[in-house]
Amino acid sequence: MNKIKNSLSLVDSFFKNNETAYWLEAGTALSAYRDGKVFSWEHDIDIGIWRENMPNPDQFISFFSLKGYSVVIQKDFPYLDNIIQLKAEHDSDLFDVDIYLYTRMEGYAYMRWIQKPEGVNKIIKKRLIFILRNLYNPKTKKWFRISSLIPKKISKFLFEKYMCFHIRTSTCIYHQFPEKYFLNLTKIDFYGVNVNIPKDINEFLVHRYGENWRTPDSQFNQSGKWKKSKARVELKMSLLPDPEYYMPEKLK
Repeated sequence: MNKIKNSLSLVDSFFKNNETAYWLEAGTALSAYRDGKVFSWEHDIDIGIWRENMPNPDQFISFFSLKGYSVVIQKDFPYLDNIIQLKAEHDSDLFDVDIYLYTRMEGYAYMRWIQKPEGVNKIIKKRLIFILRNLYNPKTKKWFRISSLIPKKISKFLFEKYMCFHIRTSTCIYHQFPEKYFLNLTKIDFYGVNVNIPKDINEFLVHRYGENWRTPDSQFNQSGKWKKSKARVELKMSLLPDPEYYMPEKLK
């Protein structure tokens, strides 16, 4: 409980200081509203914000890295599109946090998984993205050795050109919601912190989890029921603008 409260307090403080609206997302919104606590099997807190209003990514790093977190931008891909993760350092008194970035368009809120292509050749495409990402932004000794054989400008050029092709020829799963859910918010007390949830929380949870959201189901994810959510739709990656290329200052 203390870990969750500490993490919520930090997140709340950060977004208040940056005058950024946020809300509880996904399973955290469900558990907060229905049960008043995070599920015992849960490993992180889910937060949503508007992509257009988010603070600079370097602000996340400078703030949360001093509080006991490592900050992972877009799962270490060199761009920013839909997720920032706060990973609690070992033995810290904190809980992991996933921050999802939503884009508004034509009455809907969209969040896409650009590194997870669907459709024909999706396995090959995922593998290519993984290889090119590791050449451009290596994270292991193996990939550091391999990437050192290729000039940085070339690996950057290859990654960017392929991503351009990838976005224009692929589909992926989006989370799609009527934007009203995230524009009209209400506050609830959650672990002693006043946090936002969608005002139309019942409609939101039906859209996200189906008509049976009131019944606890610890096997919801493992059973694959989440794949049937109305919120999950397969659309062209090019529906939204190209992601912003981003690298932390220390890696540039």
